[in-house]
Amino acid sequence: MKTAAIVPVKGLGLAKSRLGGIFTAEERALLVLDMLAHVLGVLRDSGAVDEVAVVSPSPEELPLPEGVHALKQRRSGLNAALEQGRRWAVSRDADAVLVAFADLPALTARDISRIAKLGRAKGTVVLAPDRHGTGTNLMLAHPAQMARFAFGPGSFAAHNRLAEEAGAHVRVYRAYGTGLDIDTLDDLEFLDSHRVAEAMEYAFSA
Repeated sequence: MKTAAIVPVKGLGLAKSRLGGIFTAEERALLVLDMLAHVLGVLRDSGAVDEVAVVSPSPEELPLPEGVHALKQRRSGLNAALEQGRRWAVSRDADAVLVAFADLPALTARDISRIAKLGRAKGTVVLAPDRHGTGTNLMLAHPAQMARFAFGPGSFAAHNRLAEEAGAHVRVYRAYGTGLDIDTLDDLEFLDSHRVAEAMEYAFSA
């Protein structure tokens, strides 16, 4: 199964506006670039993704690793950007398309390989909800033509419905690494608390 991953990224000037009361615009841009580098590294290390493209209105401002395709977003809106990415994946003869957001700092290569394994059968859509169970942080559609995008409030339920209407077998993947996306101070505090808990567990087991 050839899998192409699509990673959408807003222009850095608009990045993480809900953190505007905490960080400067420059700090928010650096946060986005750091998380993007992490997600791209995870996709590479998973061994489950054959090609990766970043879709952005300003791809020229993103320091992308060698081998990652930069797609200039042609139409406004997240779902339109993802549809552009899906069409790119189909043009690359991908059997499956994986959507992964760039703000998943705890995402692991194991998460990606497990999602790919769940979606190995043709006619499958794999959804990874956010930690609240309402949004969607990752989606894999096999075949790529089966992907339907409804990102926004309540997207997890919407994606379930659209996949079922398309005749897909829906699989759900839940994990800490796929559930935590960074949009608010609460998300950052949740990430920090998890890292502290991990450090304490390591200290007591050492």
